[in-house]
Amino acid sequence: MTSGLVVVSLVLIILGWLVQLYYSAGKKIYALSLKFVALYVVGCILLAIDALQTGRTTIWILNLITAIVALLAGYFAKKARP
Repeated sequence: MTSGLVVVSLVLIILGWLVQLYYSAGKKIYALSLKFVALYVVGCILLAIDALQTGRTTIWILNLITAIVALLAGYFAKKARP
């Protein structure tokens, strides 16, 4: 059975991708959206918390690594903006 935390996490990740799609396809801005990064990172952290609570060590470590990589991508995308 899927926990509520997993559902909320995945909804946040989907919303993040929709924001990025809006900026890329709709506004023709191809830079990485910081709103996307924020939603994606929060979603990954919530997935990591859920995996930690259910005892799935490999999954929470992978989700935590994903959140860190997304944070780094957002940091460098912000740094590259004028």
